[in-house]
This record gives sequence, C-alpha cells and structure tokens, in this order.
Amino acid sequence: MDEEAGRRGRKRAQTRHRINEAALRLFVSRGYDSVTVADVAEEADIALTTLFAHFPEGKQSLVFGSGEDRAAALSRAIVDRPDDQDVLDAAEAFIGQRGPAALPGSHSGDLVELIRATPALIDYARRRWVDCESALAETLRSEVDFDSPLAARSLARFILEAPQIAGATSEPGRALTEIFDHLRRGWIA
Repeated sequence: MDEEAGRRGRKRAQTRHRINEAALRLFVSRGYDSVTVADVAEEADIALTTLFAHFPEGKQSLVFGSGEDRAAALSRAIVDRPDDQDVLDAAEAFIGQRGPAALPGSHSGDLVELIRATPALIDYARRRWVDCESALAETLRSEVDFDSPLAARSLARFILEAPQIAGATSEPGRALTEIFDHLRRGWIA
C-alpha cells in the first residue's frame, strides 16, 4: 500500500513538474498575457481538468510551481530551527530558498524579467507571502517573548514584505540580506 502511494505521489510530482515546465517555456517565449491555460495544457499534453487538479489557483500559480503550504512550511522552519539560530535567521533562510533570489531552474533569469514585467504576477507573488501573516505572527508569538500581539504581527508583516522589496532590485539575494540586517538591529539606533 505504501509503495503504491509513493508511486502515485511521484507520478503526481512528475506531472506537476511537466505542467510547470511547459508553462514556463510558453510564458518566456510568448509572454504571460499571450498564453492561456488551454495553451499550457496542450503543451504539457494533458487535459485542462488535469492542469487545474495540479494548479487549482490557476494561471498565476503556474509561474511559481510550488504546491507547498507556505504558511505551514515557514512556521515549521522557525519552530524546528537549530538552537543556535534565531527566528529572523530562520525566516531569512526560508525566504532565501523560496523567494526572488531562488527562482526555479533553467528559466530563472527570464522568469525574473517575466515577473517584473507582469503586474498580476508581482501581486500574486506578494499575496502568497502576505497570506502567511497570521500564521507567522502566531508562530513568532510562541517563539519570542513579545510585549504585545501587535509587535509580533508587525514583525511578521515586515518579514513577509521582504521578498517583494528584494525582488524589485537587481540583486535580490543581497537586498534580502540587507533587509534582514535592518530587521535585526532596527532602523533607528
């Protein structure tokens, strides 16, 4: 039974990857707005219903590929961090692995330009991070002794805006480091 479930999971991941790769090829070659989900399904040689089974959020989600529950994964990264790592280090590492400095594979340079040139993708990317705010604030409150829930929520929002700000620069990795350095020490000394 576990072997069958494992095989199904692998096949599902392979199909998801194939759909994502087909979408990225089309978006990069023709432009995001010129491609329909039907075009992607045809390119990936799947039914439209299969595409939506793997990417229920639709066309915008095809660009980013990941199906993970980002809020849960971010919370786990903070809760399960090594003893010598603080919450900001854990959040920075998590964002560094999933944010604008870590775009997927062979299309990364073209993908950065595609996202920057497409307001709907910029908004979608930001929304995916900001949607984690409540979960992150709750996790921060459980891990750090804040004097108010507002302090935890504010820090959560600052953390979750970092990918958007870093992604708007020519060097997102460097910008992300700088943003987190400011969060660690504060803006006013």
